[in-house]
Amino acid sequence: METDIGKMEFAPSKYLKAVRDKMVPELAFSAENKQEFTKWRGKISKKLTELLGGFPEERCPLNPQVIEQVEMESYVREKVVIESSPGCLVPLYVFMPKNGRKPFPAVVTVHGHGWGMRNTAGVWDSEEERKDIEQANHDYGRQFAEKGYMVFAPEMIGFGLRREEQDKLRMGNEHSCRILSWHAAIIGKTAIGLRVWDVMRVIDYAVTRQECNAKKKIGCVGLSGGATVTMYTTALEKRIKCAVVSGYFNSFEDSILAMHHCDCNYIPGIRKYAEMSDVASMIAPRALLIEAGTKDEIFPIGATKAAYEKLKNTFKLLNVEDHLDIDIQEGGHRFYGVKAFDWMNRWLKKQK
Repeated sequence: METDIGKMEFAPSKYLKAVRDKMVPELAFSAENKQEFTKWRGKISKKLTELLGGFPEERCPLNPQVIEQVEMESYVREKVVIESSPGCLVPLYVFMPKNGRKPFPAVVTVHGHGWGMRNTAGVWDSEEERKDIEQANHDYGRQFAEKGYMVFAPEMIGFGLRREEQDKLRMGNEHSCRILSWHAAIIGKTAIGLRVWDVMRVIDYAVTRQECNAKKKIGCVGLSGGATVTMYTTALEKRIKCAVVSGYFNSFEDSILAMHHCDCNYIPGIRKYAEMSDVASMIAPRALLIEAGTKDEIFPIGATKAAYEKLKNTFKLLNVEDHLDIDIQEGGHRFYGVKAFDWMNRWLKKQK
């Protein structure tokens, strides 16, 4: 009896999904008291750092250079270059408010896929860039500066000035995430891990700036790929006291495994140990706001709501339920900012 080979299943995704469906993440959040949470957080922090590719044991000198200063109506915008690792240069915009009392509250704004740090800074070279920034409300770095924050807006590796030369020659905002991801993978690193380290070093730099109070507390906010970096950095970097994760929080199964996403989203082995809600749980008891759009096609709102319900359990266990909130808006994949600015004000301006 012959079998119709056309009716047989050869695609690997169904097999791999079946494997995942049977897999219970080894470090899923299951603490029942604060002591167990502390122990769990230590274990998952160590494993997550390993999965991201690890971080240098020693911090090299930052060697900051101020390249440019531009006077704007309500702030001074600097272009600065620091060194996050030997030979790894990180450009960033720094916004210094003209009004208000020093030290200013400090926030790191992380861009997603697009034009790089010019997105968050609201700096464009063409009408196409202007429309792109406006459509997704990308310039939240500039917006925070206008609200009295000292803003540090770094260029993530693989974007803008930090692209490979062949990508710089292409039309539009072509990024270098693919080549970055695979060059990183072959030496045991990840794109997310490299970006997390850069943000940690940006915070090191912010601490040196006497005009802000980054030594005491600093916030972090990002959209999309910037939200990815914001979530993972805040999970591991305790100096961040308040975060806004916009257009990312979901589940791996329903987002980056359900449809096409950039190569830079994938962390080898992560699902063996944790789901996205577990990583976000590491942020507790610090403050976290989740932003999401009901029509976000790459981070479905149903999965976001389900993951948020899991996340609430962590903050409830630690008796800090008011340190977590969600802002769901009618719309697509963009930064909204309806609750975000008041959220940052609450934790970075009004607390002693």
